[in-house]
Amino acid sequence: MSTKADVESLEYLFHPRSIAFPGVSSNPANPIGDTLIGPSLEIEFDGGLYPVNPKGGEWRGLKIYPSLKEIPGPVDYVVSLLPASAAPKLMEECVAKGVKLVTFFSAGFSELGTEEGRRLEAEILEVAKRGGVRIIGPNCFGIYCPKTKLCSGLAFPKEAGNVSFIGQSTSIFFYMVRAGSSRGARFSKAISYGKACDLNESDFLEYLTQDPDTEIIAAYLEGVKDGQRFLKALKAAAELKPVIIYKAGYTEAGAKTAASHTGSLAGGDAIWDAIFKQMGVIGVYSMDELMDLILLFLFMSPQKG
Repeated sequence: MSTKADVESLEYLFHPRSIAFPGVSSNPANPIGDTLIGPSLEIEFDGGLYPVNPKGGEWRGLKIYPSLKEIPGPVDYVVSLLPASAAPKLMEECVAKGVKLVTFFSAGFSELGTEEGRRLEAEILEVAKRGGVRIIGPNCFGIYCPKTKLCSGLAFPKEAGNVSFIGQSTSIFFYMVRAGSSRGARFSKAISYGKACDLNESDFLEYLTQDPDTEIIAAYLEGVKDGQRFLKALKAAAELKPVIIYKAGYTEAGAKTAASHTGSLAGGDAIWDAIFKQMGVIGVYSMDELMDLILLFLFMSPQKG
């Protein structure tokens, strides 16, 4: 399990000075720009926003840079929509530029079960480790942190709250923030982490346990990377804060979906029910139930006995 220093070391993920967006096109008919940069403009991100495309041009008045190295000044965070085949070269550019965090929006890595997918994932991990770069994803949307004006979804609230959510599914990530918004819940942080080839559920759970801005932790899990580490993180979190988890894959169809999305083994429902009971975690069986329990802890006073 991470030490307190390790947990605190993830704080920089939520405070980038600037963000670059490789894969953005100057073509106004291409919606990628709106998907990637639109949320940062909408939430009025304070730092630099840099579209990147070898063809150059402009996007909504922002200069499109041909490469990361041509961006003036530091780039802390990269959000990429480039295909998996272009990921190793991009990661080399990130190391050379001193980038701290990369979110890979695209799929096409080991979750496909192909030799090529596994090779590409291993390659970006090797380069990232050598250069001190952390990865969220692939196949995800990354970070939403309204306090620091980090946003990865259009029409997300600008107001910060005390609920934090981690999830592998992008659709559930969007559902949680928007459903919470419509029902009065506001988020401190929400993280869509997809395949979790580097940063995973244990990293984020350990961080949120120590995060003073997080009072309630909610999660949607399709699988875990390191069972022993996860159990320790889960126990530590549940001793300090309400932890509510919707575990995918309770049915055979759900397990197949989890495997195809992130390459995770879902595990049996009886095992997860026992784990949640032992750790003091609240397990739920639907998204509606997950949101209902968040609201329960958010708006009701704790029981006295």
